[in-house]
Amino acid sequence: MPLTELLPVAVFAISYALDPRKVRTGLYLLLALFWAVFSIVGWLSGWMASIDEFAAAVVIVVAIGLGLVTVVGFAGFLIVAGIALLRHEGYALAHILGIAVGVALLAYTGFAVVVLRVDTLELFAWLFLLGLPAGYLGFAFTAFLLYGSLYPALMARRGGPVDAVVVLGSGLIDGQVPPLLASRLRRGREVFDRLAERGTPARVLVTSGGRGPDEPVAEAEAMAAHLVADGMPADLVLVENESRNTDENLGNTAELLAAHGITGPIAVVTSDFHAFRAALLMRRHGLAGYGVGAPTAVYYWPSAVIREFFAVLRDHFWLNAVLLALSVVPIVVYVATGLVAQR
Repeated sequence: MPLTELLPVAVFAISYALDPRKVRTGLYLLLALFWAVFSIVGWLSGWMASIDEFAAAVVIVVAIGLGLVTVVGFAGFLIVAGIALLRHEGYALAHILGIAVGVALLAYTGFAVVVLRVDTLELFAWLFLLGLPAGYLGFAFTAFLLYGSLYPALMARRGGPVDAVVVLGSGLIDGQVPPLLASRLRRGREVFDRLAERGTPARVLVTSGGRGPDEPVAEAEAMAAHLVADGMPADLVLVENESRNTDENLGNTAELLAAHGITGPIAVVTSDFHAFRAALLMRRHGLAGYGVGAPTAVYYWPSAVIREFFAVLRDHFWLNAVLLALSVVPIVVYVATGLVAQR
């Protein structure tokens, strides 16, 4: 195998080894997978040249069919999960993200099928032009989805010793810990206990979360009470009850730990859809350690992942704004050229 075939894998491996808490590491992983797919396609092209035309046509049709089924199936999953989310959680703009993306995927796929059947140059031009920003967002989202799912799974199994386990809060319901937050607390306790079993116990477990305007107590206080009621020794639990978002969770927790003489690496436990972004923010704050994800209800996960993706785009606003604007420039030029030609 030529060394060039291994280059994308090597780039990903080096980036991961230096610090896995980077967006570009996910991009390198997806590029490595694309490289592998292109290599397989190249091999298949040579193989199909050696078989009869009918068999080659069957292979091509099957490949296209699998691609369509995958896209349509994923879009359908987003829509069904979005409807279930609305039924369980009620209407909110964030709750319709999955439905919106699913409908957009189906619309673009349907448009592509129509273009291929009608076979007109103008429609093909629009398919290509709309595919530029869609392709940019699609590539970025696929990389985020792939690596954002892989990273917390790896850290849950292979995360090293830490001085503290930190569980991030989420909204309470009538002052009580709801299922999503209970899942985070269970995973935090699992990480804490597993480290002790390995002979590298964490010194404390921190609950982090302030009090919302409609909450009778701070999230961190309800979380700590939940842990203690479940058998966690109270003297091993620290409470950070002032934070209002993930940035403040991490900053306030770092100050709290430093006040207790704890300055080593930490494991930040949150929901699986949020774990990678939490790790990115840890790196921004200069905090050593890693993020771990807790399971989330299937219906809740798609819209939450999409929301996190847009949050990461926002965190790297200018880079993404420039690249997205560049992908839209050909559309503007095409429309402007058409308007001038009509005069």
